[in-house]
Amino acid sequence: MFYFSILSCIKSREASSNKKTNAMTNADFTRRKFIAGMSASALAAVYPPSFLQRYEEHSSSNAALDLIKPKALKPGDTIGIVSPASNVYELEDIAMGREIVESLGFKTVLGKNVSAQYGYLAGKDADRAADLNEMFQRGDVDGIICLRGGWGSMRILPMLDYEMMRKNPKVLMGYSDITSLLLAVYKHAGIVTFHGPVVLSTFNDYTMEYLSKAIFTPAPIGTVKNPPMKAGEKVEKENRILKLGKGKASGVLVGGNLSLLVSTLGTPFEADLKDKILFIEEIGEEPYKIDRLLTHLWLTGKLQEVAGIAIGKLTDCVPNEYKPAFTQTLSVEEILRTRIEPLNVPSLYGLMIGHIKDKITVPLGVRATLDADGGTFSIDENAVQ
Repeated sequence: MFYFSILSCIKSREASSNKKTNAMTNADFTRRKFIAGMSASALAAVYPPSFLQRYEEHSSSNAALDLIKPKALKPGDTIGIVSPASNVYELEDIAMGREIVESLGFKTVLGKNVSAQYGYLAGKDADRAADLNEMFQRGDVDGIICLRGGWGSMRILPMLDYEMMRKNPKVLMGYSDITSLLLAVYKHAGIVTFHGPVVLSTFNDYTMEYLSKAIFTPAPIGTVKNPPMKAGEKVEKENRILKLGKGKASGVLVGGNLSLLVSTLGTPFEADLKDKILFIEEIGEEPYKIDRLLTHLWLTGKLQEVAGIAIGKLTDCVPNEYKPAFTQTLSVEEILRTRIEPLNVPSLYGLMIGHIKDKITVPLGVRATLDADGGTFSIDENAVQ
């Protein structure tokens, strides 16, 4: 009886919801659904009034912001270094990171709180947000690269001044936990952002090739190629491309770290995946967690909306070796095949995106093409001007 009571309640609420939906636009429904989920006082405690007003206006218009491409960087430009997520383990890492960026031909300026620590965070939320806001506002800063990822970027999203950022567009780059910032700035400031190296990454020849194409040159990156096969090998072992779907699709790129992407669902910062080329990467999550994250996206219906899926590296996503030997698991490949293949969209797994030394820089907001039949991924639009 309890089951049927619940079912009856659900059907009743669905019928009521359908009547309301027919009386309003999809944009109105999305906005009201979010606002209805929290009381006015709760909303005010999280989001500044200016953000709520812009969010409502943006949702009701049902129109994306016109895309802004930041200025291409060049040697001699000044890079702002910020720590919007976790703190460094050693203060010398800050000096080393600064030297790395300067070795690329840039001048550097550090955020005021870059060396701060608050638990596993690089300072209090307000301080980390203030550093990022300041770097966008400063006229003597040409681009912004995050020192590292870690945890906690999502905590500062309501504190960022997206309207000011839109008036001062700049290259913003990082990956991993920085995904939440990239998605938020792209969505609410309308600026192309860059899923690429953090300051403490390895800037080898492969990484520099695609970094240069992404942020130094106002031209499309073009077809992305994986590193050459290692000497002595007869077939590719380390960087194989697995074809999970058939066909060819083009669309705007959006994505990043899978955990962070899923964590934005149900918030004003969730990504619009409709007709997009979704790119994802992950590290250190066991196969069952990868399954849960992808299933979460699938249950929301958003995974079924994509035009194609570019999967980077799922680094160290293996079963916990300390679990009992009798514990059975699906492999990552099995999970991808059962969750991605049924979507019937072009999908590739094994691209050089993520927690790896050889990584490409992926711009959010520009058009790309995924050819699953040919096993190729190309970025077809310039990301800077």
